[in-house]
Amino acid sequence: MERDLSPAEFQRFHDLIYKLAGIHYPTEKLALLSNRIRRRLRDTKVATYDAYLAMIQSTTQSTEQAAFLDSITTNETYFFRCQRHWDFFKQWAQQRAANPGTRREGFRIWSAAASSGAEAFTITIILHQILGPNFGGMPVEVLGTDLSTQILEEARAGLYRPYAVAQTPPEVVKKYFTKTKTDELLFDRQLAKAVTFQRHNLMEPLPGNRQFDFVFVRNVMIYFDVPSKERVMKNAFQVTKPGGFLIVGESESLMNVNQPFQYCKPSIFQKPDPTASKIKA
Repeated sequence: MERDLSPAEFQRFHDLIYKLAGIHYPTEKLALLSNRIRRRLRDTKVATYDAYLAMIQSTTQSTEQAAFLDSITTNETYFFRCQRHWDFFKQWAQQRAANPGTRREGFRIWSAAASSGAEAFTITIILHQILGPNFGGMPVEVLGTDLSTQILEEARAGLYRPYAVAQTPPEVVKKYFTKTKTDELLFDRQLAKAVTFQRHNLMEPLPGNRQFDFVFVRNVMIYFDVPSKERVMKNAFQVTKPGGFLIVGESESLMNVNQPFQYCKPSIFQKPDPTASKIKA
């Protein structure tokens, strides 16, 4: 199959992607989506777009459906992306660490749409800098989730190309990364143990009864329409502790989105809690 999707074929794939992942592919991305699906046609040896669509809609083809979703999601990221967010997180973590009650409770952070793990590992770096070796004996749990099983395997491996640390201070790179023979950078294996990666679709509630002190949902809702954004925010709200914070990407607007978090400052929100003190802007 060498041609691009026809408008009708594009619409059928668009509707399936939206149903499965809440992602809205605009019509101007037709060529991009066509290229990505063609790779799956070659790998599966399926002859036509419609035949492939029928395959991934089959209840017996969950593995290929996951491979399809891997192929159509974008997973470029890097450490310390958007310094303003990390300044806020560091200030919050310092204030929390100074509270005597935190020593027992520790820190529980969710990196949703974790991609290759740079965000989740940035969280551990900052907490290690604040708390010291072994996180000062405090419990630290970081959950990284993503829709793509392939990118989660890359996150677990913790290997990064140099561009991923382009925004990272050289002394931090030296301390937390080891250069490999292939010029890749391996993230600190001991620190990586604080992070658990698992597959999760943001359109669905997060399984389990875990409650998080801080939630990152950055640079993923740019692909969602208003109803999908509302579902993501509702699902995140359910697992955020009262008084806990949520950060979205700087380019992601929540205007006209009916969501339960309280606005703090651009891209930063808090779950209301009358007993929680706020960080001042």
